[in-house]
Amino acid sequence: MTAPVVRIEDVSKRFGRVVAVDEVTLEIPRNAFFALLGPSGCGKTTLLRMIAGFERPTSGRILIDGEDVANVPPNRRPVNMVFQSYAVFPHMSVRRNVAYGLEVVGTPKAEVERRVAEALAMVRLDGLADRMPDQLSGGQKQRVALARALVKRPKLLLLDEPLSALDRKLREEMQLELVRLQREVGITFVIVTHDQDEALSMATAVAVMNLGRVLQVAPPRELYERPRTRFVADFIGSANVLELEAVEREGEGWRVKAPGFGWLRLCTDAAQPVAIALRPEKIEHGPVGARPPQGSVAASGRLVQSAYFGDYSRLFVEVGGIGLVCYRYHRGGSPPLPAPGESLLLWFRPEDAVPLSA
Repeated sequence: MTAPVVRIEDVSKRFGRVVAVDEVTLEIPRNAFFALLGPSGCGKTTLLRMIAGFERPTSGRILIDGEDVANVPPNRRPVNMVFQSYAVFPHMSVRRNVAYGLEVVGTPKAEVERRVAEALAMVRLDGLADRMPDQLSGGQKQRVALARALVKRPKLLLLDEPLSALDRKLREEMQLELVRLQREVGITFVIVTHDQDEALSMATAVAVMNLGRVLQVAPPRELYERPRTRFVADFIGSANVLELEAVEREGEGWRVKAPGFGWLRLCTDAAQPVAIALRPEKIEHGPVGARPPQGSVAASGRLVQSAYFGDYSRLFVEVGGIGLVCYRYHRGGSPPLPAPGESLLLWFRPEDAVPLSA
């Protein structure tokens, strides 16, 4: 197995009485696009800054390529960082911005020119080398910042919410560009973001953080389909979390009682669940009297309201005194939506109920 490019061992960071990062242990794979995802104040940026060397851990170790970097200053680490604000020098051309880091360490002029040309080609700015920053769009400035970071050929590129200042369309375009760039360059990218869609669409692995701790690390699909905790289930996408009324061990799985739906069996060897998560798209619905597929778990409910989003509608349904969300996708020949107050039948497959242990 290939050794991780970064290993974080029991790292904590305190600012006075505030614990920003709380005993985090984490491995970042080599050549991965890795995301640190969580709400504001969860510790993700502090963790990124400790990897970069701008903050020192209160306790624990950070190893880059097996080397403890506790006493290695930021400028001597095999790391470069792209900030949210771009930090492009306004008085320098695109070419000079990208060349600056090489020039200050005395790189020969011919090599500087060659590497700057390569970096600008990577980010598709080779035709804009002589422009000044005030002649560039926000997306182009971000590309300059990326080229300036990549020209030094780091082992690790750290990105601190690099797309948050861009409008939605440009942000989506830059997401694709960053994925392309990471694949072409072949080094590890670590991005900090609070945007779940950004993390799921770009990263090969995601670490979800809250209150200074890492709650789960997994590929995007696993994180969405099999969250382990209430927080992860609710933070990643939309989820209906049902607190269980009873839990019994049954063979290698669990027999649980969900409010409104009654008993169902969870085929899992995970720890004893305290709740289940149901994604809205996993819940089917139809008129009362419909016949769900064999093996489904069903319950009758009442439509409270619906919200139209073009290609689908979001239905808010009351079942057994609890509120659930499910979707109606608008396809050709779809029946009309029920009116608020009407009864309908909901059902799901037991295997689509995700056990949550905390």
